[in-house]
Amino acid sequence: MKVLKKLLQIIIWIVVILVLIYNLYTYISINILKKDLASVNGYAILEVVSYSMTPTINKGDLIIINEKDSEYKKNDIITFKDSTGSIVTHRIFDITSKGIITKGDANNTEDKGFLQEKNIVGKYVGKINNLGYLIKSIRNPLVLILILIMGIIVCVLISTDKNGIPLDATPEEKKSLLIKKKDKERR
Repeated sequence: MKVLKKLLQIIIWIVVILVLIYNLYTYISINILKKDLASVNGYAILEVVSYSMTPTINKGDLIIINEKDSEYKKNDIITFKDSTGSIVTHRIFDITSKGIITKGDANNTEDKGFLQEKNIVGKYVGKINNLGYLIKSIRNPLVLILILIMGIIVCVLISTDKNGIPLDATPEEKKSLLIKKKDKERR
């Protein structure tokens, strides 16, 4: 049981630390370095915020894009900056001499204007269903603080026995702590 509790404690700390690192990296990339996306080795993760690519990609999904892939063909799904500077993920409907025509799978018409390759941010690699909602919530500072506090509480609870004594305490330490606890209860 001690080993299982210790393993659970390690897993919780790893998750808490990874969430903190992810949030810190994203914050630095976007707010300090003024990048459009936080990417690692050319891959970026984005949350889908509309239904324009349904049923292929749904609102709330996380998509992974490859910023280094620069070969595009009809029916590829790409992420690009539109004329307003918003980041959009749609399918290539056609490629002409004037530029690329895109369209969301759920949309009835093509996007307005011709997209130039310089506005393409990356090419769609894959998705993780509904994980966007979770990522969005852990970016909230209040939720992040609650995760940290709950992680600490759970780790403390699983690292002590029913008397509140650390599981890894030596027999002498346990005896001393039990005596101190009984003395406090008598007062």
